[in-house]
Amino acid sequence: MIARRCRITPRRAWDETVTQMQALLPQKAKRLLTLLSWQETLYWIQNERNSRMHTNTFRSVDAFFTIIHRQIRNKTQSFRDSKPTLYSAMFQRWIDIAP
Repeated sequence: MIARRCRITPRRAWDETVTQMQALLPQKAKRLLTLLSWQETLYWIQNERNSRMHTNTFRSVDAFFTIIHRQIRNKTQSFRDSKPTLYSAMFQRWIDIAP
């Protein structure tokens, strides 16, 4: 779901994913949004793993996506005052595709 929003095809192998992230086009908004999404997804996957292992707490896929969606939306909004053009491009790209 996150990859679709970033308009990339997710890779299964770690080395392919790293290569894909390194080869992103230089369009600043798209590149930053994709890297931010990747970073947030990795963070929340690790967080979910820890919750499942240590507290036996599970989230649904939809709940998991909602958390990541909100986090990315909030992070892009943090650029609003300092870089309004970048904020607008990133936010528009993020909300462009319905969940």
